[in-house]
Amino acid sequence: MKLLILFLLLITQASAKVNIDQWTTPEGAKVLFTQTKGLPMLDVALNFDAASSRDGDKHGLASLTSSLIGTASKYHTEEQIINQFESLGTEFSSASLKDMSIISMRSLTRRDILQSSLNLFTEVVSKVDYQQHYLSREKKQTLRAIEAAKQSPGSIANTRFNELVFGQHPYAHKKIGTKESLEKINLADLIQHYQRYYVAKNLTIALVGDISKTKAMQIARQISHGLNSGKKAPRNELVLPLSKTIQEHIEFPSTQTHLLIGQVGINRTHTDYYPLYLGNHILGGSGLNSLLSQEIREQRGLAYSTSSYFTKMQSNGFFLINLQTKNSQADQAKKVVLETLKNFRNNEIDPQNLQDGKDNIIGGFALETASNANILTYLSIIGFYELPLDYLSSFTDKIKNISSKDIKNAYERLIDMDKLIVLSVGRKY
Repeated sequence: MKLLILFLLLITQASAKVNIDQWTTPEGAKVLFTQTKGLPMLDVALNFDAASSRDGDKHGLASLTSSLIGTASKYHTEEQIINQFESLGTEFSSASLKDMSIISMRSLTRRDILQSSLNLFTEVVSKVDYQQHYLSREKKQTLRAIEAAKQSPGSIANTRFNELVFGQHPYAHKKIGTKESLEKINLADLIQHYQRYYVAKNLTIALVGDISKTKAMQIARQISHGLNSGKKAPRNELVLPLSKTIQEHIEFPSTQTHLLIGQVGINRTHTDYYPLYLGNHILGGSGLNSLLSQEIREQRGLAYSTSSYFTKMQSNGFFLINLQTKNSQADQAKKVVLETLKNFRNNEIDPQNLQDGKDNIIGGFALETASNANILTYLSIIGFYELPLDYLSSFTDKIKNISSKDIKNAYERLIDMDKLIVLSVGRKY
């Protein structure tokens, strides 16, 4: 084990040195680029501030708008687009979250293939042709997903937790919307959403691959030049902290209870980001080695697994402890979780646990920058959330310097044991 950690530490020092270039295109798009050599590939991600937090009162609008990009362009049908990308060996995808809608491409860097891929990619993104029959098809698929979620206690729990923790904030609703909200969305809504948010000034472009910076600048310019300049979306307001503890049970005919305990969390620029990150790794973010797993699984056998994590959003995300247990053990599991969290918040971490947590994070950090896809994700995060360009190269140093007291102070400042959401979904025993 020690040899493995040493090996990971050594490759971390080599791989975490990711050089990032940043600039802005004449149209206003932010660009981050990292050159990687050896693999003749280019990964591109277009990150628009166009996701579900921009839905307004038409929940599901951003998801529908995103999902139809690639179905038809001004010059090509869906079948033609799919066939052309496949003939080039180019991967195309789109996704929409709460903060960002992402359109991505992976292509070989061979000159003729790359240029053809980029031409089609730019066309698909900038010359979208929204058509009613594609919208009707997507709505039907979404409605099936909504109905399926009603049969999943996990989906029910996650949806309700988001509603409770985010309240009236735009993060609160499901990104795919509801049956009622989908009925209100028409083709004109998609076009309006696209025209407002899929613009250069609302875009962060991330590029990773075996190309020069000069070529990267040409590519970014080609992409942004096809878009309207537009304007950047205004920041969402911060999520308000809870005013009191919320305890809620949802009855569901299942053999196990889903237990979710948490509260409003942080964003990626929070001053306590690093001690909270390390602390959570030790508390519940490191799998079977975490304190929660030791208390819940190893010592009492109450659940197969348990985890805790922070969602880091543009506004505040949330902190959540999540597990599944037998219905008859739900009350006991809830008690143990709350006691473990309280003890963790109020006491400094054992020195050995602290060091083990640091070694685990630092040793594994090499894997975070071991592939173009991972680097692309980080470039998107750094650019979209306006993090410093040395975020990756300085990460392990910041983890190294955290003390037990730093973690205790950070958790005392954030976690309020009197203002937690305690949510359960299952059969009341």
